[in-house]
Amino acid sequence: MLAQIPHFLLAANAGTIMGVESNGMQFYPEESAPEREVHPGLYRRQKGLLNGSTLSAQGFGYRIEEIARDLPGPVYG
Repeated sequence: MLAQIPHFLLAANAGTIMGVESNGMQFYPEESAPEREVHPGLYRRQKGLLNGSTLSAQGFGYRIEEIARDLPGPVYG
């Protein structure tokens, strides 16, 4: 789900990492369907590569307002 995005960003921006393991979505691919709609290149590998071109320049680039997923609100307390 959303965890794929920071994993990708870490690998893309840390000069000491040669790649990132991102095979978790293969076990339950439909769990990431809402995120895949907005960021298809992060959830569908092409020749072993991921494409982060859909990430925005703000924050982690999630574009969370476009992802049709009901997330729980913050817990205070």
